[in-house]
Amino acid sequence: MEVRLFEASNGACPYLENHEWYCYLFRAGQLEGGVYEALISNGFRRNGDFFYKNSCRNCKQCISLRIPVNQFLPSRSQKRVWRKNQDLRITHAPVTFDEESYNLYQSYSQNRHQSTTTREEYCQFLIHSAVETIMMRYYLADKLVGVGWLDLLPDSISSVYFAFDPELLTRSLGVFSIMKEIEFCREHQKSYLHLGFWVKENQAMKYKSNYQPHQLLNNNEWVGPD
Repeated sequence: MEVRLFEASNGACPYLENHEWYCYLFRAGQLEGGVYEALISNGFRRNGDFFYKNSCRNCKQCISLRIPVNQFLPSRSQKRVWRKNQDLRITHAPVTFDEESYNLYQSYSQNRHQSTTTREEYCQFLIHSAVETIMMRYYLADKLVGVGWLDLLPDSISSVYFAFDPELLTRSLGVFSIMKEIEFCREHQKSYLHLGFWVKENQAMKYKSNYQPHQLLNNNEWVGPD
């Protein structure tokens, strides 16, 4: 497959202060899962129907991270989170727009990032997809309290995004969702769960390295952390 890459300047880096964000990108209406899986192993991520690879000047701190799901061993705190959330009901279905999920995403974004998103922006980011994507919905009784977006690939699953009810912070739903995604990978004979970029100096991304063991992408090779 041949694609034409464009380099884009995206302004301030969302992960590190005093850094500028540059990336190579291309757009695809549809892409085979195996192709995207290979692109991930070359440093790409997906945002809607755009696929991008960071190309920042003098900075290589965005590192792709994945979990080999059959080797994963939860920590004590992760086990506690797992037990705490056994009263949740989880469903999964092909990605589609619904008001309930959009409203939850809005509430999460306003609380976490002090930002609002139009329906068009939301759909561009999370509903429009060039690969097979599902939504995992988390319910407490009949109330939607979490939504995860997952790309289904031949030998792996890529975790796109997760939003949760900001009133339920003590449940650590973000931690729980990753463990449910690991379980989902195992149930569907997938070897890896991709968590996207990890930046060592960004404390907000530290949680990704808490899942052990994990692998980091170094010169297009997946290796264990130092």
